[in-house]
Amino acid sequence: WHTPTALPAALLTPTAAPTVSVYERQIPLNIYPFAAFQREVTDPQFNWSWRMLDRAAYEAAQPQPTPQMVREVVLENEFLRLGVLPDLGGRLIECYYKPTRHQVFYRNPVLKPSPWGPPGRDGLEAGWLAAGGVEWGIPVEEHGYAWGSPWGYDTPQPSPDEATITVFQQPQGRLQISVDITLRAGEAAFTVRTRLTNATGQEATFKYWLNAMLAPGGRNRPGPELRVILPINEVTVHSTGDSALPASGQAMSWPIFQGRDLSRLGNWRQYLGFFARPAAAAGFAGVYDLAADEGLVRVFPPDVMRGVKIFGLGWSDPLPAMLYTDDGSSYVELHGGLAPTFDERVRLGAGQTLYWEETWFPVAGIGTFVYADQDGAINLRATAQGLQVAVFPVRRLSGELTVSVAGAAIASLPVTLNPARPFEKVIAVPAEVPSRAPVAIQLLDAAGTAILQFEQEMTLR
Repeated sequence: WHTPTALPAALLTPTAAPTVSVYERQIPLNIYPFAAFQREVTDPQFNWSWRMLDRAAYEAAQPQPTPQMVREVVLENEFLRLGVLPDLGGRLIECYYKPTRHQVFYRNPVLKPSPWGPPGRDGLEAGWLAAGGVEWGIPVEEHGYAWGSPWGYDTPQPSPDEATITVFQQPQGRLQISVDITLRAGEAAFTVRTRLTNATGQEATFKYWLNAMLAPGGRNRPGPELRVILPINEVTVHSTGDSALPASGQAMSWPIFQGRDLSRLGNWRQYLGFFARPAAAAGFAGVYDLAADEGLVRVFPPDVMRGVKIFGLGWSDPLPAMLYTDDGSSYVELHGGLAPTFDERVRLGAGQTLYWEETWFPVAGIGTFVYADQDGAINLRATAQGLQVAVFPVRRLSGELTVSVAGAAIASLPVTLNPARPFEKVIAVPAEVPSRAPVAIQLLDAAGTAILQFEQEMTLR
């Protein structure tokens, strides 16, 4: 379980009326001089041009970073501050959760070309920047081609109740992408709406994988108690440096493999990446750092976004941080893809558009969640004292929480919740209840509408 963290009292009950704002500012970044050593290349299959790095010439120049100002477009409400860098791949670089005063995403303090990214060509390499935040990987795997290029952006007619930043790449004659990031007043969640349009006269075959680089807890690096939350029983290994694990392309039980709980980052040795097998089953995934008592939830339509991939740099013997940063900071990656693995492509007919919506939110104060949807997250665990129940709502809520075992309610509690004050309580289980039975949680609002519902069979004693 976990020991709940006390959230800052000054932030528990904001006094201002809920509003949302959008604005632009300049932020400092230390940037290596890689741009002078990049050359434009074109992938004719996708009619896509992008810049690749001459690594040998770059290294020969003994590059050093210099501070520069970068444009950031910001959405902000009482719970969250989101920041987008349109000139660096349109990435969502910031998710600052005000109740804990912590960033959820990894933020690299330098922009430094790494050895990773799509395969090299013509003596050049990708030089992918592990900048942090969420990037939109299109039209190939391994971060795509657009992570380092400028994107267009717009802020369509904001109101006090809702604001959106739209980032886009919409040239004629190739695959187009636009991503709406929307924040609403009074919510500790944001929506991500993606549109992919085939602006050509023939069928497009491509790959799309978003990538979130995560480091919840305020230290800009995950700790050993970070848990990967992936509701699946088996995964497919993509790559690993750990010879004790199955090889690339092979199946591996999840989360326990040969006695090792691989959902706990501290049990990892070398780097490891894997996909949900055979595809994403539930419509949520995320991470939770038990020591920091914070994490992140991604809620998505699994019939569209069929792939979930996790990648970590390792723990006891990780990949060297100097490959991508200068301060030893680190991250884990949560990818979401249109196909189950990097091996498959998706097809989009000429002139057709593919559209879907996701909900993302930071979560704190409840431990490793067992269920999440667009309205919040639930944790549920049997203890010697009874059922430990925790609920994190994405907005303020007054209503009733009912806990049932084997179809009979064992507790019905009035609750008043908000994202800075989640619910957590141990519910006594009557002695006559079977030792194993289905347990159901239902949260109703003041009008009697079901907001969160979850049921699972579990061992109670």
